[in-house]
Amino acid sequence: MENTATDYKKLYEQELEAHRESLLTISKKEEKITNLQFELDKLKRYFLGSKSEKRTGNVGLNQMGLFELGTTRAVQEELSGSVSTAPQKPAPKKRAKGTGRMSLPEDLKREEVVIQPSESTEGCVQIGQEVTEVLEVVPGSFYVKRYVRPKYAKPNGEGILIGILPDRVIEKGIPSESVVAQLTVDKYVFGMPLHRQLDKYCRMGVRIPASSASDWVMRGWEQIQPLWELLRLMITSQKYLQVDETPLKVLDRDHKNGIHQGYMWLYHAPADRLVLFDYRKGRDQSGPREMLADFRGIIQTDGYQVYDSLYGNHEHIRLTFCMAHARRYVKCNNMTSKAP
Repeated sequence: MENTATDYKKLYEQELEAHRESLLTISKKEEKITNLQFELDKLKRYFLGSKSEKRTGNVGLNQMGLFELGTTRAVQEELSGSVSTAPQKPAPKKRAKGTGRMSLPEDLKREEVVIQPSESTEGCVQIGQEVTEVLEVVPGSFYVKRYVRPKYAKPNGEGILIGILPDRVIEKGIPSESVVAQLTVDKYVFGMPLHRQLDKYCRMGVRIPASSASDWVMRGWEQIQPLWELLRLMITSQKYLQVDETPLKVLDRDHKNGIHQGYMWLYHAPADRLVLFDYRKGRDQSGPREMLADFRGIIQTDGYQVYDSLYGNHEHIRLTFCMAHARRYVKCNNMTSKAP
């Protein structure tokens, strides 16, 4: 007689095996989902995350820049190879690291000090010499230049003769152009505030009031203002400019906090590598409207609305934007996101 009894043990083992396979499949799917989610997060960070806006320079050999004029790098190398070059001096041998002494510039003035032996050299023959060079410095010092102008009386009472004083930065003022130039260069080139300069001069024996030094610097600016105007004309005569503005905190006694928010506007002419700085107390249209009144060409800026309102539909100016800023507005998953 055939045994038709149900084998519950076998059914249990089959169900258990099927459950294990199901759990394994779910685990693989979850792992795949996790990996895909990780890749998606990386992709979002790449498009929407904060990035440096500096150019990397990873451009192909034959790839030209968007605004770059001229031949490609490969053509330039081919042309340069066909041009005969002047014979070059052999490169000096590099000394091993940590050996020898620093070489001093050959164009520096040399002052020789001959040191004879303490003993008598009578009857001796000089067979050579040893030279040791030491770097010296003469600290800056003040001095007074006196203009002495003899006065002569003409015969028969016809008048008086006297020499004419040379032109000075400040008419009837104490400082010469060298003092004003030193104050200006130390302040704006080497970043030394006026009060530190005046402390230094006081230790050198010359006390200059702070108000006088400020007036001297301002009067010195009046003398170089024509150079600034010339630079402005040279930049605005270009065909392509890059314009941007950056905030700048400025001391202001009349402000309630003793400081106000100013803006430094920058006008860059890449073709001739010229840069013009123009300070304004605000960020409104007055700055670029005045500076670019006679400009004709292409202006590249960021997305600040002032530029669009001024030059969006301008007759002689074409407004373009920065590609590095364009990444901030990316449409992803039917949503528009803006990076911080």
